Amino acid sequence: MMLELNKHVQIKEISELTLSGINLDKDCKAEFTFSKAALIGFATNLCWLYEDIGRMGQTHIHIEPLGGRIPGNQALGFFLTSKSPSLIVQVGERQILDDIKICKQISIRNKVNKLIEIREPVCEESMEEYELGLQNIVDIKIVNKNGEDVSKKCVQIVLKIGYETIKNLAIMLMILANNFFTGYEYLLANLNQDTLQYNMGIIFSKESPEVVIKCKELGCVYDYAPNFGVMKMDYT
Repeated sequence: MMLELNKHVQIKEISELTLSGINLDKDCKAEFTFSKAALIGFATNLCWLYEDIGRMGQTHIHIEPLGGRIPGNQALGFFLTSKSPSLIVQVGERQILDDIKICKQISIRNKVNKLIEIREPVCEESMEEYELGLQNIVDIKIVNKNGEDVSKKCVQIVLKIGYETIKNLAIMLMILANNFFTGYEYLLANLNQDTLQYNMGIIFSKESPEVVIKCKELGCVYDYAPNFGVMKMDYT
């Protein structure tokens, strides 16, 4: 698949984000902090998913954080930090937007025509380029209306998206990786917006919480799971 990294996409479908936990405030927001490698890994895996399932396909993918009772995984090209809630991405029914929504656009530094090819996955024994150094890390934080971190109250996040959103989100994540600036953050589009929010190829339902994407390098897998990859022997 070829992705063009010098122009923004048009949002076509409504997506939904839900937070599951105990005593979570309705006004909580979800902050997703991506390393550059995680942006590339997520975008790459979304492209593979787009080509694999087809327009009428449905699937769900479960990502567990590092260092937990259930081993962390990178089912969509990134690992979650140990303090993050688990994440489920569901692809299913499409909710088409009635009209075009006006959003902010992220800066694209390179204005020349630039294409990137997303090739088929390499064999299982080899690592993808974004995996080198195991720095493809995402941290998810749930923050209440007072700015307090309440991530411990959130057990699971479910992201529901339509088929076209897979590709549009992949393109914008790759554009963001191509224009990566540490410390930058983007409040994503929501139908309930009263101010212009950013186009990341996705717009959330009014019932969804605010979603923010942040850019920051987050170390590597071993910072969160020192024994990652070590087989545990059971001598009982």
